[in-house]
Order: sequence, then structure tokens, then C-alpha cells
Amino acid sequence: MDPESLAVLREARDTRHRKESVERAVGRAVRRRELDFGVYVRLVSELRVFAEKKKLSLDDALAGILEAQEDKQQ
Repeated sequence: MDPESLAVLREARDTRHRKESVERAVGRAVRRRELDFGVYVRLVSELRVFAEKKKLSLDDALAGILEAQEDKQQ
């Protein structure tokens, strides 16, 4: 995943409101960065595919993707 996408996902995770869906948090982060709807669709699709493959919730998939990327950077 490219650095910009990871930054959007990190922002979504860090600014997520209580009881807010992952999709909504990602959408807000995308709008805040003034990116287009295609970026939102791609990110949410990648999250859903990852979640389905690993049999995780979207919350856990988001955490898993970000943890994996942080481990790669270290």
C-alpha cells in the first residue's frame, strides 16, 4: 500500500469517533485531505478484501494493515 493511503488509514484510525464505522472515518479522512471518491472506494475495498481473506472485522483489518506496515518500517 502506498504511503499516502497508509497516512489516510492512520488518520482515520486516530480520529475515529466512538461507535463510528471504519468506512465513515476513512471517508472523513479522505475528504479532509481533499482526495477524490475513487481513493475512498479503493481504500475501503482493500480493507474489505483483507478482512475477508483473514476473516476479520473491518476494525481488526484496519489495525492489522497498519501494524504490518509499522513492523516493515522498523
